[in-house]
Amino acid sequence: MIKKRYIVIICVILLIILGSFVNFTKPVLPFIQLPGEVYPGTQYWPIIGPVFGGITNTFMASVVAYVLILILIFSLKARSRTADEVPTGFYNFFEMVIEGAYNFAENISGSKVKDFFPYFMSILLIILVTNWTALIPGWDSIGFWEYKPHFKAVQYADAKAEEAEEAGQPLSDEEYDHIVHEKEEEYDVANLGDLNNGSVLLLSEVNASDDAEIEYNSKGQKVGFNTAAKDWTIVPFLRPGATDLNYTLAFALIAMVMVQFYGFKYLGGRGYLAKFFPFIAPGYGQEVAKNPIRAIDPAVGLLELISEFSKIISFAFRLLGNIFAGMVLLFVMAFLLPVANVAFFGLEFFVGLIQALVFGLLTLIFMSSASTSHHADDH
Repeated sequence: MIKKRYIVIICVILLIILGSFVNFTKPVLPFIQLPGEVYPGTQYWPIIGPVFGGITNTFMASVVAYVLILILIFSLKARSRTADEVPTGFYNFFEMVIEGAYNFAENISGSKVKDFFPYFMSILLIILVTNWTALIPGWDSIGFWEYKPHFKAVQYADAKAEEAEEAGQPLSDEEYDHIVHEKEEEYDVANLGDLNNGSVLLLSEVNASDDAEIEYNSKGQKVGFNTAAKDWTIVPFLRPGATDLNYTLAFALIAMVMVQFYGFKYLGGRGYLAKFFPFIAPGYGQEVAKNPIRAIDPAVGLLELISEFSKIISFAFRLLGNIFAGMVLLFVMAFLLPVANVAFFGLEFFVGLIQALVFGLLTLIFMSSASTSHHADDH
């Protein structure tokens, strides 16, 4: 039986050979964009289309992450041990992780850990699974083909619809479709019904050379994949959830709402608001009379109030920037020198872990800070 280390060595050698010397295995450089891509056609579905604008691949990646976590939870619960049993295998490892994380959280938040730990661990686990699943081969390189001119036509129509909305004259569905079709004709878009839409292909299966084949139907319309002209793009089935601002902003809002909740819970309404508006605290006037420097407290409180909102922005964009940059890095290196991703995959593995830890840790610290009075030392 071949030892595991030899399997790893063989895989690395194959990666070097196939990624560096065999042209057809090199992926096409994808059309990189910041927002999550909408699955072709879902923007026209009832309710989902008008309300949500369609189903995005970042949303589906988040759903997959939640499903994996639920599977993990129920599988571990089914194997829950009694007090007399000795844990083994993955159960033992996961129990060790939870215990270590709990002790870590307890060192920061003390007796409040029972309130804070579920949020700390949930945020950490969800973001970690979302980040790590993105490293699975094919995660964001297998998907639908979408014709770029059609994609551009939809973008143009969306911009026109937004302008009309701001002007107080929203477009009807018929007017919106007319703009899309008009722009498609300008881009010379073929009849989409004749195209091989929705076929599942690997990026590596398409050669971006100048002699890419172009097929025509009986009407003389183009129906082939002209990748040389970059008319087509891949809409991956799944894309890392944290590369979408909606995902990171949602977690940022959840974290900061819970920070405020525990601030009010532990300090009371007046006690917590006194952090930002010190003049509502009992005896503030007397404290200023004794120590005039306390007169600047309202200005300091205003800065703290602004910082509460800025934390949402920093939370959202820190996670988004790091994960999105990592995704682009892996794609670009796969295009230039695929073998280099042996190192970069390891780097992104730790980046995914670190960003999840940072997000969870900051949430825990902010909760602890919000639930502690500024005057705690005086008591």
